[in-house]
Amino acid sequence: MENGQKPSDTEHDEDLQRHDSMPDLTWPEKKSSDTTNITSSESRDTGFGSDIVGDALTPSPEEDSKSISESLGQTEAESSAAEDDIVESKQDPEEEMDILGNGMLVKKIIIPGKGITTRPKNGDSVTLMVDGVLEDGTHVDTGEITFILNDGDVIIAFDLAVALMEMGEKCELRTAPRFAYGDLGREPDIPKDANIVYTLEMLKIEPAVEPSLMPYDQRLKFGEAKRERGNYLYGRGDFTGAISSYGKATKLMDDSDLNAGLDEASRALLADSWVKCYNNMAACQLKIDALDAAIRSCEKVISTQADNVKALFRLGKAYGAKGNVDLAISYLGKAIKLDPESKMLHQEMLKLSRRKTKEAATEKELYQRMLGIKPGDNSEDQKKQANSSNMLMKWTVLGGTVAAVLASVGWTWYRTSWS
Repeated sequence: MENGQKPSDTEHDEDLQRHDSMPDLTWPEKKSSDTTNITSSESRDTGFGSDIVGDALTPSPEEDSKSISESLGQTEAESSAAEDDIVESKQDPEEEMDILGNGMLVKKIIIPGKGITTRPKNGDSVTLMVDGVLEDGTHVDTGEITFILNDGDVIIAFDLAVALMEMGEKCELRTAPRFAYGDLGREPDIPKDANIVYTLEMLKIEPAVEPSLMPYDQRLKFGEAKRERGNYLYGRGDFTGAISSYGKATKLMDDSDLNAGLDEASRALLADSWVKCYNNMAACQLKIDALDAAIRSCEKVISTQADNVKALFRLGKAYGAKGNVDLAISYLGKAIKLDPESKMLHQEMLKLSRRKTKEAATEKELYQRMLGIKPGDNSEDQKKQANSSNMLMKWTVLGGTVAAVLASVGWTWYRTSWS
């Protein structure tokens, strides 16, 4: 693997960065070549490795817990068979498996595994030995990795192919750019639109650990790993994927039942982390115009940290986009009081103030048109015309009222005289 040096922390709201002791949406570390294991800091800007090596991560509550063997008609008893009870694989080692049927993701067995009942389930922690080769012969993504199957922690090609691998299996996987690093590539070692041939070997499969069985520090560790994955996806413009990662992180850390028995310091550490997740989630939701969701995320932050400048800023942006300019200005005003030197806050406030002025001018123009005044015309004739229109309107209303009273009196007299 390529040597890399950690770049300086950045954040898409750089002007607000100093409000977090551990800034959110920071660029992760590059992989290092001095180890065979890929740790959290080494894999974050690759999409290759998981955040945790050697431990089983928790699955997302939304993930399907049914095993692939069950979907193929295997019974639960068959699925839990011992590893050494080898079942004949349905894939001929000499044949290639076109996973998607379009030639973009092709798997070929090199060494058969221990049977389809040993395939991992969604949410399992899998450990692989990996070696990727570009078309020019350059080796990339080389080493041992551990990740949660179908939890969005690695390139799509791995999630799709590893679900079809058996314990002990070694295979070749050819993937098109779409299921690897796409049109962005990965600096400095993988160019854009790169086809990659991987050699994968299944080393270990472990069942997922339920959050309720995790100690506090493990939940914090896994939650932070998910947050870092969300930051990576944000940096690549995958806002939906980032929202998913942040959401999984909050489910691990923002659980009142699991946190009830913790001491104040531990709860504070968890809160500091999940607050960043909700804040980052709001930034992504604003990017895809999910305004109501962004507001809910920010309100979650404000419920814990009322003076969180980023949350106040994003609430202002969300309400401004929804057309509630007054409320947007109110939130931005609070943010500016907390950070009066922020250029970004002042720019957003100026933009909303100009918008409010423009809307007020439009309302005034409509009112003038109703009174027959041409916009911008302040002549005496126009003023007299406006006054005449007002007087006419008043006399019309008064005349109608008098007529109604007279009619009522006449009708009463008529009924009385004939009774």
